[in-house]
Amino acid sequence: MAERSLEERVLAIWQTRRARAAYGVVRVVIRVIGRLYLRTQVVGAERLKSDGAFIIAPVHRSNLDGPLVNSRCPRIVRSLAKKEMFSGGAGTWVSAMLGSFPVHRGAGDRRSMTAAVELLARGEPLLVFPEGTRQSGQQVGEIFGGAAFLATRAGVPVLPVGIAGTEEAMPPKAKFLRRVPVSIVVGEPLLPPEGGNGRLSASKRNEFTAQLQVAMQAAMDEAVELAAARRSRTLGAKMRCYGRG
Repeated sequence: MAERSLEERVLAIWQTRRARAAYGVVRVVIRVIGRLYLRTQVVGAERLKSDGAFIIAPVHRSNLDGPLVNSRCPRIVRSLAKKEMFSGGAGTWVSAMLGSFPVHRGAGDRRSMTAAVELLARGEPLLVFPEGTRQSGQQVGEIFGGAAFLATRAGVPVLPVGIAGTEEAMPPKAKFLRRVPVSIVVGEPLLPPEGGNGRLSASKRNEFTAQLQVAMQAAMDEAVELAAARRSRTLGAKMRCYGRG
């Protein structure tokens, strides 16, 4: 009997009751941390409650981004993650339990993309970071076309998401979580252009990717403005408190 591929093993783990139960517990813990410690504010959260399949496309500034966004969706959300996270043994089990699915970064991975399309075809929400790896700052740079490809093939909408505060709360190599307020903005869904048999020309796909980039930047700008307003209110309250003292 041929050895199962990594993708097949990940899907098998995900089907177990143990993995599903652990996922539920982890999501509750993350949501509590997000609400009470990071004081996470979400605008447009109702868009994460849509029926059917859709793609969540957040900016990527911290390892907190995916878990915080996923925890606000009432449904189970799958996500694409770098293959290195599936190191074997416990590492593979934990990554699979969290709903992650392996992809090869920086290279076309037809097998993973096919599996992702199949997940969407089954009606499951899917989180994809169009920027690929973590970036820094408030600007959304050039993004990859994976989200546009999947949206077109599966015929599903894409939700652009802006996030402010997570880069400060958990920067790269940070050992502890800092108590920085987080603001998340879920933008209006983008519908992919129609194409024959779920296929688009490269130019049309690039055009849709550019539209997604603009929408992600708009969501990011709004999240940054919300975060700045919250900091201003907090500072004002502290100053009034000290003044009374």
